[in-house]
Amino acid sequence: MMPTSRLLVTVLSIFVFLFLLTLWHRTPTGDDAWFAEQSYWLQKDGIIRSEFFRGILGWENQLLVSHKLFLTLGAGLIKLLGLGLPTVQLMGLIPFGVILAEIIAYIRQENKLNPSYFILLILILVFCNRVLIRLSFENRPELLLAAIGFGSFLCIRSQRHPLRHAALAGLLAGLAMLCHLNGVIYLIAGACTYLYTRRLKEAMFFSLVGGLTTLAYFIDIVQARDGFSIWYYQFRHDPATQTAFDWHSKLEVMLTFPRLFFESPEQAALSGLLVFMLWHQRQFIHRLPGLIKFYSLILLVSFWLITKHGSGSYMPLFMPFMLVIIYELYRSNPFTGWSLRIVLAAYFIIGLYGTIEIIYANYTLGSVPVAYQKLRPYIPDNATGLVPLTFFFDEYEQYPRLLCHENFTYYSTKQEDFPLWANQHKAGFILMDYLYRPEAFYPKPGTKKLPFYKLSYYDGRFAVYLHQSP
Repeated sequence: MMPTSRLLVTVLSIFVFLFLLTLWHRTPTGDDAWFAEQSYWLQKDGIIRSEFFRGILGWENQLLVSHKLFLTLGAGLIKLLGLGLPTVQLMGLIPFGVILAEIIAYIRQENKLNPSYFILLILILVFCNRVLIRLSFENRPELLLAAIGFGSFLCIRSQRHPLRHAALAGLLAGLAMLCHLNGVIYLIAGACTYLYTRRLKEAMFFSLVGGLTTLAYFIDIVQARDGFSIWYYQFRHDPATQTAFDWHSKLEVMLTFPRLFFESPEQAALSGLLVFMLWHQRQFIHRLPGLIKFYSLILLVSFWLITKHGSGSYMPLFMPFMLVIIYELYRSNPFTGWSLRIVLAAYFIIGLYGTIEIIYANYTLGSVPVAYQKLRPYIPDNATGLVPLTFFFDEYEQYPRLLCHENFTYYSTKQEDFPLWANQHKAGFILMDYLYRPEAFYPKPGTKKLPFYKLSYYDGRFAVYLHQSP
């Protein structure tokens, strides 16, 4: 028996309510602070750089390999609303709302007779998806990239004003690449789709506008002294990717590529539902719109060929397409049955568990910026600090310089090296968070003395060590 619209509205209302609860005191991630710092310096000094990672590839001077449009939009929000955790978390919420609007628009265009029922179904899937809920209030570029890339696809499939929409599709695909270099997959997929459908004039407009838009990526590189050599050096030696440039690593990434969609239960939930729908509705796959089939396939293959890191964090780039394919497969022949109920039960259990987990973490930790602010009386305000990466919001301008723990981990993971490294980098204090961001190199909680440092404050969660003169 098909669920009624009233039942679907009730279920959706519950999931939306839980989603709103996840936004309250959302616990910051390292990426929230890492990207926020880059946006902070961009709006303050006009260049992207990082003091947190001073000493790595010249990032303290300028970071030329970066998510430039994403950081520029973040800098705009900081300029408009001020530096704060909720401000930069809007960089997830805004594109999340755009993706919702795009999917709704897609369904309305495809189903003019009864769109509301299917819109409710898809919105329930969205608001019970931990990946989307988590990223919806996180300062990462993936949702923005997905929103712009899916918008480019919607322009390609539009039948009205073909040349105008081809130019707009190219502009959006180019902007996606400015948000993240992986956005080139939308340029590749768009161009291939136009050529496949033999719309050569539109292909030319798309490629021209998209190509010109991507040139903006090189503005800061051209302006910097020796910009291209510095850019290549930073790109080639980035600590996060330098191990993935040899053929063996690339082959491993390509062979293990499906892991991107099944890396964890939160990724496997939507991927498993899509696989189930493809299998169960296999005799109706031919009814899928040709553009969504071809575009999605090229998108997937191009990412498989270019990526150097098949992490599940990139799955959101494909999620709008996965959701509309699920919609199209179900719409082709709506059905119910025990197999669908089992798959949906697994999907909702994973989603609900993940949502409650986020709410519980927010409640347990409270406002992290407020917790850090309460430590100010125990920390000298004129000293360089070696701190957790999340020690940023409301604190970054309180001290002359802050280095993050991740900066140290790029050099050493030996516990005994930690205070020595801090002393070498003239850190006046070390802050440790044993509850939220415990590190393997932390000393045993409550340890009174470290080389060059002495414990001045410990409350069971935070430990503050001050530098001691020899």
